[in-house]
Amino acid sequence: MRKALIILILFIFLTPLGILFVWNYGPAYAEWDHIGNWYPQQFYTFAPLPDYDISGWNTPFLASLGYIISAFVGVLAIFSIMYIFALAKRK
Repeated sequence: MRKALIILILFIFLTPLGILFVWNYGPAYAEWDHIGNWYPQQFYTFAPLPDYDISGWNTPFLASLGYIISAFVGVLAIFSIMYIFALAKRK
């Protein structure tokens, strides 16, 4: 279990690499602006961190922190839901 957590944390810290590789060349491939309007807008407007970013964080370092924070929030949300289901199943 510990090894899996270490690997998960490593992947979380590697998440901003995709955006950093293309920072000077425009948005990353398949970002929301480039894939059309097929996705429901209401999902995007209620996102805790839209575009995996905190507004005003426009440098590569701060954008990377936004991606890392977004990854931690996502992992925490998934683990919380799994924990709630595990508690419900136990009862």
